[in-house]
Amino acid sequence: MMMMVMVMVMVMVMMMMMVVMPMKRRGCEEKPGSRTELRSRFHADTGPNSASSMDLGVCAVYLLLSALAADSVSGGCPDGCKCRESKVLCQNISEFPSSISSATSTLYIANASISSLRPADVEGFAAALSVFVVKDSTMAEVLAGTFDKTRNLVALGLSGTRLQSLPGELFRNLGKVKSLTLSKNKILVLAPDLLSPLGDLQNLDLSGNLLTHVPGEAFRRLGQLQIVNLAQNNIANLSRETFRGLGELRFLRLNRNAVGEIPPGCFDDLVNLEELSLQDNRIESLPGRLFSSQRKLKKLYLSNNRLSLLPRGIFLDLPDLVQISLFENRLSGVPAGVFGPMALRELWLYDNRLTRLEDGAFSNLTRLRLLVLSRNRIGSVPAGAFGGLAELGEVSLHTNLLGLEEGTFSGLPKLENISWSTISSSPSLGSSSRACRPSGEVDLHNNSLRSLSQEVLDSLDAVKEVKLAQNPWRCDRDILPLRDW
Repeated sequence: MMMMVMVMVMVMVMMMMMVVMPMKRRGCEEKPGSRTELRSRFHADTGPNSASSMDLGVCAVYLLLSALAADSVSGGCPDGCKCRESKVLCQNISEFPSSISSATSTLYIANASISSLRPADVEGFAAALSVFVVKDSTMAEVLAGTFDKTRNLVALGLSGTRLQSLPGELFRNLGKVKSLTLSKNKILVLAPDLLSPLGDLQNLDLSGNLLTHVPGEAFRRLGQLQIVNLAQNNIANLSRETFRGLGELRFLRLNRNAVGEIPPGCFDDLVNLEELSLQDNRIESLPGRLFSSQRKLKKLYLSNNRLSLLPRGIFLDLPDLVQISLFENRLSGVPAGVFGPMALRELWLYDNRLTRLEDGAFSNLTRLRLLVLSRNRIGSVPAGAFGGLAELGEVSLHTNLLGLEEGTFSGLPKLENISWSTISSSPSLGSSSRACRPSGEVDLHNNSLRSLSQEVLDSLDAVKEVKLAQNPWRCDRDILPLRDW
């Protein structure tokens, strides 16, 4: 009995994690260079480098199956199912199981060939049911009234089915439900009042459907929501009213949609938001005060959009921000005043269209340790571009059209690794009196260097590795400092 209870607790935890799996960044020994290397180093996108919902679902089912197989009760258990106490798990069945005990509190159906759910299917155990999950099924319809008598449900999951729509009053008696998973279906439209009865709902997963928009009143009366996952749909437009009143929301995922514009004030009520995923959309611009209410925001993902400009002050009021993705956009510049004081450790701006860095553009990012500016069109870096970055340990300027001013890397006492290419003249790391002296790696391979000055070579004395291959070195008097180094 104790084993069963422990397993069920683990299963429920995993089911909750399916909804709110946080992003993680994998370590990578490669320096930021190719797009694949950069993406693998940063990414945890709500998918690629993190444990997937499917993986967690498989683990959950495996745990439950193991427990039921080891400790199951054969008498009175439907064919194709495993039963123990009030828990029932059914797999690979072709019709809804009959003769389920009236005391059943948890029913998990996976890989089933059932075509629909009807009120009669759950009527015999509706009063006791608290957890009901149908996953990876051919089910294409849920009839109106199916859940009218399941008033004690706290977790409901209908995922991986052929459902295209749900009756408007399907959830009218489910006021106790805290977790609702409707992911990986084929849902095209949400009835405006479908979710309104779910006043205690905390976790909502609608990812992986075919939604093109979310009605402005869809989340009305859902003031307890903490997690909303709308990723991997076809949502093109958001309303100012969509997230109105969701003051408890902490995680919002809108990545991998077709969003082109976000209206001003769209996120104003989300004062407790900690993570916002907007990557992999078609966003062309951001209202200047879009994030003005998100002072608790820790992670903001905006990569792989069509942003060409960042309004001055757009990230000014985000003191807790530790991670932001802006790579793979169309940014031509980063004006001073875009970033306010924040806890940011890493800034990824590769694969944009940056042509120049302004003095003081990053001066408020005093905790920044990694700055990736690779694969842009930067023609020059002024001496004050990295001013204030006392904690900076690594900077990548790989694949730009680079010219560096005297003292560009001065005043960076913790800088260890520098990577840049496509430069035609001897790089300047700083004057002798206040030079930056990196101690890790300097990558100068694949450039147009013909020689290196004595000053530059002196600044590299403490470096563990210098990459100089694939340069058209000129064997004349100017090569002597390098020969004797």
